Amino acid sequence: MFEFVNNTLLLNISLIIKHYLIGPPKPSWDLKYHQTWAMAKSMSENTSNMTIEQIQSVSFQPYPTPAGVMINEFKINNKYRHEAQVHLNKILKPYEHVLDPEWKNLKDDGINAEWVHVPDDEWEKKEIRKTILYLHGGGYYLCNKDSCRNITGSLAKWTNARVLAIDYRLAPQNPFPAALQDALAAYLYLLNPPKDTGFEPLNPKNIVIAGDSAGGGLSLALGLAIRDAGLPSCAGISCWGPWVDLTHSTPSNLDDECADFMPKFKGSNIIQAKSQVLNEYKEKTAALTEKIKKQNLGPKIWHDSFDRPDGVLQFYAPNEGLAIPYVSPMLAESLGNLPPLLLVAGDEERIRDEVIYLAHRSAEPTKYKGPSYNAGKFEKSPFQTPTNTTLEIYDEMPHVFQMMEHPSTTKSYERTSEFIDRVINSPNEPLPPSSYNYISIKGEFNPLKEHHKKVLDWEKIGIVPSVTRNEFNSTL
Repeated sequence: MFEFVNNTLLLNISLIIKHYLIGPPKPSWDLKYHQTWAMAKSMSENTSNMTIEQIQSVSFQPYPTPAGVMINEFKINNKYRHEAQVHLNKILKPYEHVLDPEWKNLKDDGINAEWVHVPDDEWEKKEIRKTILYLHGGGYYLCNKDSCRNITGSLAKWTNARVLAIDYRLAPQNPFPAALQDALAAYLYLLNPPKDTGFEPLNPKNIVIAGDSAGGGLSLALGLAIRDAGLPSCAGISCWGPWVDLTHSTPSNLDDECADFMPKFKGSNIIQAKSQVLNEYKEKTAALTEKIKKQNLGPKIWHDSFDRPDGVLQFYAPNEGLAIPYVSPMLAESLGNLPPLLLVAGDEERIRDEVIYLAHRSAEPTKYKGPSYNAGKFEKSPFQTPTNTTLEIYDEMPHVFQMMEHPSTTKSYERTSEFIDRVINSPNEPLPPSSYNYISIKGEFNPLKEHHKKVLDWEKIGIVPSVTRNEFNSTL
């Protein structure tokens, strides 16, 4: 502990000297922003000597409840998980041969959840009960509802909505589709709550699904699941830095000039120290891969680049399942017929390009049809209506910059609040047309820049890259 504190102190002293002598990585970053970014970068790049259990424990540290916000914790009954399983069984049937059926065996008594809201909001009495179902980030294996209270509390105050945050099950202990099952269970809970909850069933058009990072990807996966299962659609989906491509196939993932705190893709996200949890996951995944390839129980739904002799790529899903649309929404056969989308990313964000590509695929589904190995599948999809999509790329901002104080953070909360008000409070009014926006530090709206558009011509969408930048540079 002393060594950690000492290293943190030295890092901070060094950073302060660099900040004033050399300058921050981006001109608009003040010292506090620079310090927060540097701490996040240090933590994300120095976990190889920690076990997955240790990293998870650190990530579960609760964020203090923001001033002016109330937290009401409760548990969502497992009956909603069982209802969700019925729907997932149907839509996951084409992929069941690459999934471990253990996800169907529940090991706890419900989903830990909490309502986040301002005091005396009288939400239960309102005709329009503005509600946000929030799914936290953390790469599908870190964090929980407690650690994202800075975001959920701020959203509750900005939007004057009630925010439902949940602890969905985390990988690698509970890989896909456990998190999706829990997210869908929470949505079903809102549509048909128990009689003793104190509120009537919600109109789905009073609900916006939102999330950051992996939680943003999960929000979009949930939107796809709701669409594909034929369930009532929510009013909209709002995502900050959504992780929507677990193959890391877009150019910004390997950009050496990217000023993000997220590390560059190095061929696998499994870099933690050996432990019982990690060993069990690797053994199960290896056994599943062997079973998939020996028994040939279904069609090959993955690209050859997913076959890695050095092992698994992600904690969340086996390599053979990375192109499942509910794992990597960017690779879905179609992103049409979804509720209105607000997609936000930083220009310095590691996963910026996949957000840009997904936005174009949803707004212009006949033009951008996804990976080459899905050729012809869009034409057979019943979901070909363009999705109303708003894309916002913020100048100089890293991944999920809304966690840090900056004028762009304020602007993003303001825009998110406006989006939520528009899709919930005015459902019968025509929405503005889909748009792709680059927002300057001064809050000015501009068209996307040329480097944002390069991904639209990228021919290796959904193909796991080599770990060098040369492959990208030779094609761009």
